[in-house]
Order: sequence, then structure tokens, then C-alpha cells
Amino acid sequence: MNLLKKCICVVMTLAMAQSIAVTSFAAAAPTMTTSTSASTTAKKTVAPTKVTLNKTSATLVKGKTLTLKATLTPSNASTKFTWSSSDKSVATVNSAGKVKALKKGTATITVKTSNGKKATCKITVITQNEAYENEVIKLVNAERAKKGLSKLSTNSKLAAASDKRAKEISQKFSHTRPNGKSCFTVLGEYGIKYTCCGENIAYNYSSAAKDVMNMWMNSKGHKDNILSSKYKNIGVGLYVKDGRYYWVQIFT
Repeated sequence: MNLLKKCICVVMTLAMAQSIAVTSFAAAAPTMTTSTSASTTAKKTVAPTKVTLNKTSATLVKGKTLTLKATLTPSNASTKFTWSSSDKSVATVNSAGKVKALKKGTATITVKTSNGKKATCKITVITQNEAYENEVIKLVNAERAKKGLSKLSTNSKLAAASDKRAKEISQKFSHTRPNGKSCFTVLGEYGIKYTCCGENIAYNYSSAAKDVMNMWMNSKGHKDNILSSKYKNIGVGLYVKDGRYYWVQIFT
């Protein structure tokens, strides 16, 4: 009898153990996987209402370059720029706004947005000699300003007459022209009217404007012309021959 009870207890114990084991297995939660998806919002494109350039005009020496910068209004606007030149023989421009001066003359550089907004810059191309001549005029006016004198102006006719005289003094370094006439007769050839006039000439091996100005300012007669209150206009000419620079100033 005791043996039978023990057997029943063993069987019940095993059954309970199996029941617990099964229940434990059934209670395990299945592995679940989840997924998420990110949503994106397209950025709205803002059209420009205006475009401007950092320069509206510029002077470039032949062979030199300049990069123009375009600015949009509003500042958060975006667009594709199209660049063009009115005369590609004078100046060209690339897709980044880089302008290259090719020959003497003028050209208008235009930048255009994709919605038709435009801005322009007038490019004037000069020669290297003209750049030196302009620097002399700048230095003359600086010397005059020190003495409280008015600024001298220039014009194309006076510049042309001075250039002609610069070439002439390479043949005959004198205030008398190669044809034997007075230096001032060149003014009549260009239709320049005057009540008084003066001329300074010089030659040296330097292209530096400051060098020739130092020469003139250290000579009383030349200095007197530069600082005369009688004059209102100036023309400067430069001619280069065999590495020597021939300079002329004409005052009216």
C-alpha cells in the first residue's frame, strides 16, 4: 500500500513537472519586430525679386581679369545665373562671373537669373600705357591738393595730343616738333582751344609713374607747370621705344 502511494506521488510529480514545463514554454512571448519610416518635406524654392552686381562699372588693363559677384534679393533666394558680354572681342565672361579684358574698348557684362532679373557692369578696357598715364594724372592732382589747388581734368582730345607728342619726342627730344613747329601746334590739330598752355617732357627707362613725377617735381620749371593755378586740364602721353619710356604732360 505504501509502495502504491509512492508510485502515485511520483507519477503526479512528473505530470506536474511536465505541466509546468509546457506552461512555461507556452508562456514565452513571440519575438515581435517593428519598422518605422521617415518622412521628408521638400524645401520650397524662393525666386529672386532682384539681382545686383558688386560693380556697375570697372576699368581693366588689357590681359587682366576681374570677378564680378552677383547678390540676390531676398537673401534666401536661389537661381541659376547666365552671364554674357555685349562684345566678346573686348571682354569675355565665364559662368562664374570672371571677366577677361581682351582689347581696348568697352563691353557690357550682364548677369541674368532664371526668372529674368538682370544686372549689368560696364567694362572699359585700356592699354598698360593708359594705366601708367592715369597714374601720373592721379599723382599730379595729389601734388596740387597739397597746395590747395583745384584738380585738373582730362579728355580724349588732350590725351590723344599728348600721345602724339610722346611719340614725337622719341624722334626729337625737344619742345620743337620734328617738323620744326612749336609743340603747342599739336593742340590745333585736335581742335583744342586754350587761353594758356604748358608742356613737360621726360624720358627714362622706368615705367613707374612715381619715378617720372619725382623727376618733374625736382625741376623748378616742370614743377611750376604742375602746380600752376592757371591750368584746368591735363593730358599725359607715354610712348615706349627700345625699352625707353617717353613721357609728355600738356596743360591747358
